[in-house]
Amino acid sequence: MRRKFLFTLILTFLTTAMAWAETTFRAKAPGSVAVGQQFRLEYTVTARASGISVDLSDSGFDVLYGPTTSSSSSTSIVNGQMSSEVRTTFSYVLSATKEGTFTLPAATIKVDGETYTSNSVQVKVLPADEQTSGSGSSASARSQQGGAQAKFNKDDVHLVLDLSKTSAYEGEAIVATLKLYWRNTQMGNPSDVKLPDFEGFTVQDMDNDNAQASLEHFNGANYQMYPLVKWLLFPSRSGELTIPAATLTANVAIVTTRRTGGFFDWPMEYTENVAVPLRSSPRKVNVKSLPAGKPASYMNAVGNFNIKSELTASQVRTNDAVIYRITIDGVGNLKYVKEPQPEFPTDFEVFDPKVDLSTRATSSGVSGKKTIEYTVIPRHAGKFEIPALEFGYFDIKSGQYKTLRTDSYTLEVEKGPDDGGSNGGGAVDFTGTNQERIRVLGNDIRYLHNIDADRLDLGRINAETGKPEPLKPFFGSLAYWMFFLIPFLAFVILAFIYRRRIRRMADIAGMRTRRAGKVAERRLKAAKRALTAKDENTFYEAIHKAILGYVCDKLRIPLSDLTQDTVSEMLERHSVRPETIHEVKEVLDTCQFARYAPSTDSQAMDVLYKKTSKVIDRLESEIKK
Repeated sequence: MRRKFLFTLILTFLTTAMAWAETTFRAKAPGSVAVGQQFRLEYTVTARASGISVDLSDSGFDVLYGPTTSSSSSTSIVNGQMSSEVRTTFSYVLSATKEGTFTLPAATIKVDGETYTSNSVQVKVLPADEQTSGSGSSASARSQQGGAQAKFNKDDVHLVLDLSKTSAYEGEAIVATLKLYWRNTQMGNPSDVKLPDFEGFTVQDMDNDNAQASLEHFNGANYQMYPLVKWLLFPSRSGELTIPAATLTANVAIVTTRRTGGFFDWPMEYTENVAVPLRSSPRKVNVKSLPAGKPASYMNAVGNFNIKSELTASQVRTNDAVIYRITIDGVGNLKYVKEPQPEFPTDFEVFDPKVDLSTRATSSGVSGKKTIEYTVIPRHAGKFEIPALEFGYFDIKSGQYKTLRTDSYTLEVEKGPDDGGSNGGGAVDFTGTNQERIRVLGNDIRYLHNIDADRLDLGRINAETGKPEPLKPFFGSLAYWMFFLIPFLAFVILAFIYRRRIRRMADIAGMRTRRAGKVAERRLKAAKRALTAKDENTFYEAIHKAILGYVCDKLRIPLSDLTQDTVSEMLERHSVRPETIHEVKEVLDTCQFARYAPSTDSQAMDVLYKKTSKVIDRLESEIKK
């Protein structure tokens, strides 16, 4: 009896917990399929339900089967909190009949008297594979008779650097994606990845954390495609720019057929992993110069932008602060847009602006907004005009320059209690946009005191005569000549230092060598932050960049010419000890393995961080130029 009561209580509790959960209704289907391919369409509701309503007759697909219904439930306890969920899934099997992009309609369902509507799903139907000799057969069909190993078809794996456009203006955004294509085989994690050098471009990494493999039509056939890396490129000069090839080693699973021997001699299939070197083709980009006739207000902006301004007050007192705010928003090279310079009255004290940038990388460029805030303090009473601000940019769509104009403002300044006081002035404190405390003195000129002429020192008193001796003239004295000589010598020394600094700054390779340690230290700090946040991908990427980038900068070697296989050779040439070289290779191998085969061992990440820091310190002391 007691067990039955306990069972009823638990069942009631679980049912109540499930009822508290928010009900959702979602549709899911693959993003792309090929003509003739069958795929599954699923509608899932987080409740027990039946009687789904959806019309797929005009969806552009043939319904082969469905709907079939399946249910599942799960219960979890986290930190003493119990949560339960029930899922009901309605599945359809569809077949693609023609090319194009089609929308699978939303479905409706009733749960406990309430009607829920799912989302709609877009599916892109790709053309069927072109049947070329040897390209459409499976890996097992390519195996030779008699147990011979199957031959790898080079057309089954490709590495491609895809560009969203090959002709652009200076400063126009271009999306570059390094894609890995494969078919008729299984693909493992690639290794020895060597990314291209984007000389002539300003590069910004794009978020690729949620990337997934999808079906894509390429070279007349359908391949599985995975985007390895995505960048946002901004051309920094005109002309024909070349992006060099990227390389990597693909780990491909090759299927071979061998016979078992004996009486029956059955053919058996075996899988063998083969390392296949891949190389993308260099890409050329035609960069057009911006047309002539740039407006005077052009701020290096390329894209589509809007601008507005704001004055926080229209009436203030002298020595009170007021904020003049400019907001630029839009899509383009927003990060590299110059700050407009508003014109303020000469009676205003203007502080350095505070710039706040909020952006995200999109396929059209950097989207977001840029806010510039000027803190100004009027020192005198009166009526002042802040003129309108002009902002010029190049519009990609129209191919023309456009000029935007903000509002003008009138600021009335009344005489404050601390303006013109005779007591040395009080102080006015205010909190600006950057929370600085600014103290404003009430008077600019201090009181001048009278001095009795009889008290002036006329010179040294003569002991014999008791009269003051006349002062020696300053003109021609040692102090007089030193007054000219010291500034001249200071100018010569400063000019020498400045010219030497210019030569050092012009030596780009030397600058990279001198700053290699500092750059590596910044990357290690980024790795430390990722370690604290337990962001494994970012951590290993930062560690890899820190040590490999340090070797490239220190030895003046382009990143494109340095691989993990040549690290040992380059370090040996610069008299680095074998033990240190071995530790460098261990760190690189650990990063490379972890980036494609992640784990959750935070202790190992901490050990790797400390080891990398020690290895860079050793390299700093051992590398000889």
